[in-house]
Amino acid sequence: MTDKAEISLLLDYYGAFLTERQRELMRMSADEDMSLSEIADLVGVSRQGVRDCLNRATAQLKELESGLGLIYHDRKLRGIAEMLEAALDQTSEGGAKDAMRKALDEIRSVIR
Repeated sequence: MTDKAEISLLLDYYGAFLTERQRELMRMSADEDMSLSEIADLVGVSRQGVRDCLNRATAQLKELESGLGLIYHDRKLRGIAEMLEAALDQTSEGGAKDAMRKALDEIRSVIR
């Protein structure tokens, strides 16, 4: 879970738990695809300082996901919604179909 897309996703879910500085450096690295040298030059610290900050922030984000599991549960809900939608497409009974549609709408309202 260390590729930039996953880090960006972790930032979206848990970025508020980081310091402003950590968020700024993480966004530069993950979202703007800046190198350690580019970030270091821009913010006026050493490459090692940037690396240390990014490593600490990444560890903190992973720890939050490990404990809270928001991304895991979001993905799980999306999978359930897709399965329910597929079942809904195959159902012809009016009452059952209405109940399934209502359940699907409820799930979709949670994952938006």
